[in-house]
Amino acid sequence: MVDKHWKIALLAITMAVLTWYLVTGRDLVETWVEFPLEIVNPPQGMIIRSGMITKVSARLRGPKGLIRNLDTKKMAYSLDTGHLIVGSNPIAVVPEKLGLGSALEVVEIKPSIINLVVDMYVKKTVRVIPTWKGSLNKDFTIEGKSCVPAEVVLRGPASILKKVAQVRTQDIMLDTDSPEVWKGLIPLNLPEEVEANPGMVSVSLVFKVRKAKMWVKVPLYILGPEEIDFTASQNFVRLFVEGPKPFFRKNDFRNEITASIDINATIPNGENIVNYDVSVPSGCSVTKKNPEVITVTISRQDLVDQ
Repeated sequence: MVDKHWKIALLAITMAVLTWYLVTGRDLVETWVEFPLEIVNPPQGMIIRSGMITKVSARLRGPKGLIRNLDTKKMAYSLDTGHLIVGSNPIAVVPEKLGLGSALEVVEIKPSIINLVVDMYVKKTVRVIPTWKGSLNKDFTIEGKSCVPAEVVLRGPASILKKVAQVRTQDIMLDTDSPEVWKGLIPLNLPEEVEANPGMVSVSLVFKVRKAKMWVKVPLYILGPEEIDFTASQNFVRLFVEGPKPFFRKNDFRNEITASIDINATIPNGENIVNYDVSVPSGCSVTKKNPEVITVTISRQDLVDQ
């Protein structure tokens, strides 16, 4: 008898739960639900530049139980882009593409229109220009610059690439007193929506010291045997010297420039017009001499004694 009562009680509880579920499950509710957006038939050779969204929001009305059990992770709004053209493409967002069936009503959907701006996706080969900034010693200048590779292939929207004739590297920071050669791997400075192959290039910068020119007055040294007396028309010369700017900034740079005459036994007595030799440091040269020649008077002591 007791078992029978337990069975009746259990049946009553089960029926009550089922009745509650059926009643509450049929209650109509409204709520906003987000659906991810998926692209179908992506346009070949084109790029969507703007207007693309990642989800669609829909205000749904329907039974509470059905809405609660709605698994949006397995659902998506399918957007067919196979018909897109270059330019602006307004596309209506319609509830039918949510695939919800007739049990749920789509009261509102946002956005109602998706406007996709499309461009052709093209490639273009352009020259690479190395660029730099920073502090470089004023006595130096950049003599040569090169990139490897010298050209890169750009890919991006046609409306952007048609305005690009060359591409520059990102700025190379120069901060050196005595540069010779700078080498490094540098990224490219690209417009937005554009990519390059390769994206980095090897840059080489060759530096050159600036030159200066000036007249320099130096003593004239005459070397000869002890038995020969000699006099020169002057004991100094002026030389027009060309050399690196840092050389002329040294306080004692004149001491590194010499002018001399070497008297030998073949020079006869009396007045002789002779050339003189000059010596300058490496990297310097003499382009003019004043005077060009020197008058040297020779008097051999043995001849005078006779």
